[in-house]
Formats: sequence, structure tokens, C-alpha cells
Amino acid sequence: MAHPKISIIWLNHNSIKILPLVLQSLESIASLDYPSDRYELIAVDNGSTDGSFERIREFLEKRTGLRKKIIRLSENLGFAGGNNMGFRVRDRESKYVVLVNNDCIVFDHGAKLYVEVLESFPYLGAAQGVVLKLGARDIDSRGIYLSDLLIPFWFPKSSKEILSGKVFLCSAVEGTFPVFRVDALLKAFNDERVFDELLYGFGEDVFTSILLWRAGYKTAFITKAVARHRRGATWSSPMEPFLLTRNYLAMTQMFSEKHKQTLRTLLLIRVALVNMLRKNTKMRGKYMLRGLADSQRLLKKLTQRYNELELPQQMPLIRIPIKRTVIGIATPRALQAYAEQAIIRNLEKWVIGRI
Repeated sequence: MAHPKISIIWLNHNSIKILPLVLQSLESIASLDYPSDRYELIAVDNGSTDGSFERIREFLEKRTGLRKKIIRLSENLGFAGGNNMGFRVRDRESKYVVLVNNDCIVFDHGAKLYVEVLESFPYLGAAQGVVLKLGARDIDSRGIYLSDLLIPFWFPKSSKEILSGKVFLCSAVEGTFPVFRVDALLKAFNDERVFDELLYGFGEDVFTSILLWRAGYKTAFITKAVARHRRGATWSSPMEPFLLTRNYLAMTQMFSEKHKQTLRTLLLIRVALVNMLRKNTKMRGKYMLRGLADSQRLLKKLTQRYNELELPQQMPLIRIPIKRTVIGIATPRALQAYAEQAIIRNLEKWVIGRI
């Protein structure tokens, strides 16, 4: 197999409390089963102030056989901005760029598998494998399937295909450990970006995936385990519900029809109010309401940059009838179950091969 060059972007921010896990993540990248002269590590520190940057730099400087670039930013640019800074300093011969969260331990075959898939399917702009939960017998991340209301649903864990080795088209890849084709990103954004910084974090991976589909590429989910991840180990902030609500509602308003925008708004309002009524989640509800209010401002900025867009017709989408959506406002679990069954019914149509 050919070994095209890869740039691996690894983002850090204030990780001193989980430093052993962070160093284990770096060690897993240094130990990849891929020619050492064909990949580079770009470690980006997102304005850390807790001493973690110094410890990470010390660790990496001792790794003499690893091609690496260490970048320290003066401020936290978010997940989107930090990864973009790494992308802009990549080796210009790199054909692919891989993102790795700093609380993610990659398997030694991960990079080779990703390259094999993208080399086999040149129309793929991005892909991801199965990411397992660290310290648990469970799955953390897999391919994303969007509904026509821009509600994201995961590839069902209950499917017999979850670890089958097949490759399925999906709507979007998730940002824990994805691979992107560099040329596809350049065409999708017409700029040096992996993500749009306006989104900061949460949903930025879905937005990039939609742009890749619009640029004529596709995204895929590989049903093989490629890494382990401790979700949330380095992100604990009340801004999460704000960003999730703001970003997804703005994308719904950007890509969906008017009546679907209304239904999506009602779904989010319901969730926010339910959180407000519970003592232990009241603050989460407040941040969700702030996100609802701020979505119009984000939408205006995004439409100025990209104009209003439609979801690509060829993208795998879950069409949810209005009646089902209305029921889902009252019973979200019923909506989840309907979406998972719809995904399973369509898998035969979305499979493109086996690795």
C-alpha cells in the first residue's frame, strides 16, 4: 500500500488534571503503524495557563523519532480555531489531515486504516471509525446521520453491522478522531480551514461535513474500532449547552425549510424548559435559552459568509414526518427510536464496501 503523507493535529487546553491520559494520547500517535517519515504531529496548545503546555512540550522534545511541530497560541480559539491553526502549518505535501482529541488514545492501525479507505474511495472527503469508550465496554463515537431538521443521530449501537468492517456513507463525521482529505477541505471552504471558527465548538464537524457534501465529496463511517476516548475529560463548561443550542438551531435555519425550522425551535425550547424546571439542570436550561436567543446573530454571520444553502440531496438523511416530529416534542425517546430504525432500514443502500 502507498503511504501518502499525513498531518495529525492534536489540540490541548488546560489538561494538567488528566496529564497521564494526555501523554498516553501523544504516545499512541508516536507509536502508529505508519512510516515515521510519512506523518507529522502538529501539537497545538490553545492558550493553556495551568502548566500543561510545558509538560507536553518537554515530553515531545524527548521523542526524537517523531516529526513534530509544537505551537502555542496566546488565547483559546476554541476547537474550531485551534484545529485551523494546526491545519495552516501542515506539511504542504500532506494528502490527509487527521484530528485527535487530547483525551483520545488511537490504535496503532488507525491511521493506516483511514488512508486505506480514502485511497480506495477517492470521492470521500472525510471518514471516521468506531471510537470506544475508555475504561468501559461501550461505544463513544460513530458516524452521524442527520434528520431533515438537522437533528444528529448516531449509527445505532444495536445494529449487527456496528463492528462488521463495512464502510457506510453517513451524513457527517464527529470530531474526536476523523480523517479529512486536504483537497476536499480546500474546495469546501475555498480557504485554509478544517472548521468554521464562528461555531467555536460543537456542531462544527457537522457543518464541515455538509460543506464537503456540497463540494461534491461524501463522508463515511468505517465499522472498525480505531481508538478509545474519555469524553468530556478536557471540556467541562456551562458554555456547552449554549453552543450546542445556538449552533444547531442556526444550521437548521440555514439549511431547512421554514416549517422544519419552527419544529426544531419548539423541540429545543421544550428541552430548555424541562431543564429549567429541574434544580440540578436549571443553569443548563438558562444557557440553552441564551443559545436560542443568539442563534439569529450566528445565522446572519454564516449566511453572509456562505449564503443560504440547501442540504445536498445525495446526503444520507432521515426524513421524519411532521406527525412524528410533533410527537417527538413531547417524547424525545420516541423520536430517537424512530430515527434509529430508519437508519437500520437504509444501511443496505448506504454501504459502499468492506475493509
